[in-house]
Amino acid sequence: MDTKKYKLKLFGNKELPSYLLEKNNVVRMILFTTVYSLVFINIFRPFNSETWIPNESSTNYMMYSSLMVLVGMVVVSLSRIIMGFVVKKVQLTYPDYVIWLVSDALIVSVFYVFIAYKVGFIDNFLNDNPEMTTWEAIYSIFWKSTANTVWMLLIPYTVSLLFLDNQYLKNTIKELGTKTSDSNIVHFKDEKGEIRLSINIENVLYAESADNYVIIKYINNDKLVDFFLRTNLKKLSDDMRDTPIQRCHRSFMINLLHVTSLKKDQTEFMIQFDTTSIKDITVSKTYQEAIMDAFTKYQK
Repeated sequence: MDTKKYKLKLFGNKELPSYLLEKNNVVRMILFTTVYSLVFINIFRPFNSETWIPNESSTNYMMYSSLMVLVGMVVVSLSRIIMGFVVKKVQLTYPDYVIWLVSDALIVSVFYVFIAYKVGFIDNFLNDNPEMTTWEAIYSIFWKSTANTVWMLLIPYTVSLLFLDNQYLKNTIKELGTKTSDSNIVHFKDEKGEIRLSINIENVLYAESADNYVIIKYINNDKLVDFFLRTNLKKLSDDMRDTPIQRCHRSFMINLLHVTSLKKDQTEFMIQFDTTSIKDITVSKTYQEAIMDAFTKYQK
């Protein structure tokens, strides 16, 4: 049964990209946020957080602040687990995701207020602010905790989202490149890496070394044509590694799509093409095994 039809959109129309919900990426975001928050709260001590625990040493402050960060990350982790179940039925959009993140910050702040109450910070806060009632103190601490939490989450979340978006774009470009390489078009590049000839791979017959050039032999309008490419066979061989155009000799590369047979003559293999206009080409001993494997792979 297709479960997609049961998905709903709560707010907005732009769907959240799936890579933000992938398990590995979620784990990476949580780990990065945890490390950042630990460094942020222990080094910068925002909102005078060192006064949260009265008469405590720096070591104890680090212990308590680290505990608060870890508690926050446990809450965020549970939130992501719940999100994983929700997205199976509900299609989240960008506004939905932002609302969820804000809710995370508010829930974490509630836990921080609870911790502040347990360690005696609220009583200390009331002593310093006698004009406040208990609920006013809790309200004030809650919003300070929320601001603190937002700063601890906003920067690492932003960095993580930018990183994941960049990785997604790179992977997309890579996939497009793979699709291009899997198509019928092959690109011949010169020694500087610039494309000089793009051609249907089935029209290419072979390549021959000639001093500082490689002569590409290909068919154009039923005629055998030469194209002089300023490069060498080693570089061309590297460029053509994943194509049927393979090196068979120190001076030749052949297109296995046009090879009909490999004929052994005494100690040498001879390549026979599917056209009589090309003479047989010798396969050097160095390349015999590789050519045999490639011939089996690309033979139609």
